[in-house]
Amino acid sequence: MKTTPTTRRPTGETSSWDLDQLFNRFWNRGEPPFARHLPEVFQRRTFPPVNVAETEDAYTVTVECPGMSRKEIDVQLLGNNLTVRGERKWEEEQEKKEYHVFESQFGHFERLVNLPQDARLDPEAITARYDKGVLTIDIPKLTKTPSSKIEIKA
Repeated sequence: MKTTPTTRRPTGETSSWDLDQLFNRFWNRGEPPFARHLPEVFQRRTFPPVNVAETEDAYTVTVECPGMSRKEIDVQLLGNNLTVRGERKWEEEQEKKEYHVFESQFGHFERLVNLPQDARLDPEAITARYDKGVLTIDIPKLTKTPSSKIEIKA
C-alpha cells in the first residue's frame, strides 16, 4: 500500500491551525501572484525605515541608518518636501564571508517626506541630530495667530 505524506492536524485545534497552514503554503511558494499589483511599500522592504510623528508643537521625522556616519547622510528641504539621501556601503571584510542568511540592505537611498502645510519651512528652525544609527529631524509647526476682528471703515 502506497501512502502520501501529509501533515497531521493537531487534535482539538481547528481554525487557527487551518489558517496557519494556508498562510504557510501561500507565502512559502515565493512571490504571491498579486504582489505586482500592490503598492511598492508592500512589494519589498523600504530602506531606510522612516517614521513621522506629531506633537502639539512640532513634527519629528526619524530615519534608521545603522552602520552609517552622519557625513554619509544628506538632508535637504525644497518647498514642503524633506529629502533624506545617502549611501550605505558594502564593507570589504563582509566579502570574505559566506552568508547563509543576509537581510541587510546596502546601496544608495533617497526618502522623501511631504511635510504638512502647518510645518514651519524655515531651514534655520529645523534641527537634525544623529545618534546610535538614528537620524532625528525636528520640524516646528507654525505658530497660530489669534483671530482678531478687523474694523471696516467707511
